[in-house]
Amino acid sequence: MFDYDKAISDPDNHVFTNVNQTQIKNDKSEYDYMYDDFGTQVLPDDLVMKVVFKKRKVANDCLTTITFAKYVTIDNYVELIDDVGIEYQDYSFAIEGKEYLRKKIEGTLACE
Repeated sequence: MFDYDKAISDPDNHVFTNVNQTQIKNDKSEYDYMYDDFGTQVLPDDLVMKVVFKKRKVANDCLTTITFAKYVTIDNYVELIDDVGIEYQDYSFAIEGKEYLRKKIEGTLACE
């Protein structure tokens, strides 16, 4: 007799074609410029935060400073600060989504 529960829980069973299927995602598209560094779509009416971080490290009596910037929508700002660490935040400011998209297309977004 066919055991439905066993068949549905077995990822190698090919009776149910939707079990454990992965969707093929096109990583490169012509609209990649529309996303911030967290992968959230940016619309012209959104606010985008440019957040600059500085990480300092002393190794072998030498101070090394790494400066980098992230662009995220205002909704992802707190999550970014939590991920990187507020102690590393140097400064941040908001730009309009329309300006962010224009600069992203032109390739003129500054990393610092």
